[in-house]
Amino acid sequence: MAFLHEHIILPLGDLIKGEQVHKYLRLIKEAEQWSPQQMADFQQQRLRELLTYAAKKVPFYNEWFQTHDLNPDTTTLDQLPIVDKSIMRQEGIGRFSAKNFPIKKRIPTRSGGSTGEPFTFYETKISYSVNMAAKLRTWYLSGYSLGDRYMKIANGKRPSKVKQLQDLVNNCVYVPFYSINDDILKSVLDKIEHAKPTIIRSYPSPLYLLARYRNSHSCYYFTPQHIMTTGSTLTKEYREEIEKAFGCDIIDSYSCEGTPNTYETPLHDGYNISCYYGIIEILDNNNKPVVNGIGRVVSTNLWNFAHPFIRYDTQDLVEVKDGRIIRIIGRQCETLVEANGTLLTVHNFTHFFSDNFPSVDGWQVVKQKDGNIRFRLVVNKNFSHEDEYNIINHWSSCTGKDISLEIVDKLPLMSNNKHLSIIDEP
Repeated sequence: MAFLHEHIILPLGDLIKGEQVHKYLRLIKEAEQWSPQQMADFQQQRLRELLTYAAKKVPFYNEWFQTHDLNPDTTTLDQLPIVDKSIMRQEGIGRFSAKNFPIKKRIPTRSGGSTGEPFTFYETKISYSVNMAAKLRTWYLSGYSLGDRYMKIANGKRPSKVKQLQDLVNNCVYVPFYSINDDILKSVLDKIEHAKPTIIRSYPSPLYLLARYRNSHSCYYFTPQHIMTTGSTLTKEYREEIEKAFGCDIIDSYSCEGTPNTYETPLHDGYNISCYYGIIEILDNNNKPVVNGIGRVVSTNLWNFAHPFIRYDTQDLVEVKDGRIIRIIGRQCETLVEANGTLLTVHNFTHFFSDNFPSVDGWQVVKQKDGNIRFRLVVNKNFSHEDEYNIINHWSSCTGKDISLEIVDKLPLMSNNKHLSIIDEP
């Protein structure tokens, strides 16, 4: 079954969708046999091609190289500017997008928005293929084979018939997970018992809520081979509760727009980086490399020529030891309780704003001392009184609380260097 899926179904899917996941999965397997010097040489070759292209085709970098009189053939990463989401917003997507890049070869993509600030950028079919191949390889190292049944628990329905067909072909059981109450938790756990997936993949927060329910009900017995977490910080409390409930290891992973997939080893002794896909720098507040301690993740995607992410400051914090990531610090995800007792996670708000309010560029939920709720919003020129009314009316109905809006220029940074999405007022 695994041979059929990897060598026939996967290449056929690539042909239909214009992707190359099968090709790059094979190349990534080969690259695992390279020496550190071979990998470094490969990264430098890819980086040189990327910088040469960006200097010619991407307005922001074209201007940068000219203004600073730099040659992309000899420029090193530390000579280039560090950019982040706010700079890309301020400059505009056109400044970071390659001119005349073939429309059929690029994919409009939206970041997950777990920090309350999703944004849209372009990805290429090649960069998507390499990233998917890197993720598949991570799953392989955890004992998964193509064709094994896996379950994805996520907010939102599958957006298209194509995705639904992919789920069918890939033996994926997709479970939408919106607001959370006992009935929904029971329903999802029943689906797990029935489907018996090899791997379950989801955000830590819904898995934690499922685990708490399962640990208090003795009618569930199925144990998957692994649970894969992504999208927000896996705390020690979450890990212990989830592993106790499901009786298996968690393999945590980290990635964001433009960043190589970074995944926990089965021995839980740190995180490996998909170096074939990109370069990660861990920098301190003075933008100097951190070898031991806590630093920011600054990444360079070696494959996305449609919208290059070069020295992209994710504003995520990690802890490193001898240059290796051993802990993810920078992302958090909390919950809010509706009037009927239903729990809401950050992703409920992400989908609410991204699906209905393009006039909102960023958001933060503040749980006030008096029990009411204030939304801090970063808005653009399209924000209207109607938008304001609809937001207040929707959430006052959902929560039974008084809702107020605070329009701000930017969201405040928390101590972990992130815009925490749901916070308790001190």
